[in-house]
Amino acid sequence: MMQVAHFVGPSAIAGAGLFAGADVSAGATIYRYDERFVIKLADAELDAMPPAVRAEFIKYCYRGRGEHRLVDAWYYCADDARFFNHSDHPNAVWDESADAYLAARNIARGEEITCDYRSFSEPGDYEFIAADAEPAR
Repeated sequence: MMQVAHFVGPSAIAGAGLFAGADVSAGATIYRYDERFVIKLADAELDAMPPAVRAEFIKYCYRGRGEHRLVDAWYYCADDARFFNHSDHPNAVWDESADAYLAARNIARGEEITCDYRSFSEPGDYEFIAADAEPAR
């Protein structure tokens, strides 16, 4: 669940993005995983959707990483966290012990908040990310 003031707007990275609604200090919690806001959808549920609806869901779905990896199912963030765009040099980094994305540095109001998709996915999940690269820390 998002923990900072934010808004969704046009992104230079891809489509819509997540932007800071106020200055965010380095180390601040930006997003904390909350199972109430993450829906698990089985492949069969997605396959039963009309193609256009399925495409919209898949755009914002992920399978997970490591012990959190889903087989035959997908995670879907039901809050604005689904608008995080990928960056190889993100300003939000995953902290496993906090189950949260933290600000890697100060983030200015109006700046796009980005994360490294490798922090929640496995190599090969995204064609635009090198399969052998490690997540940003």
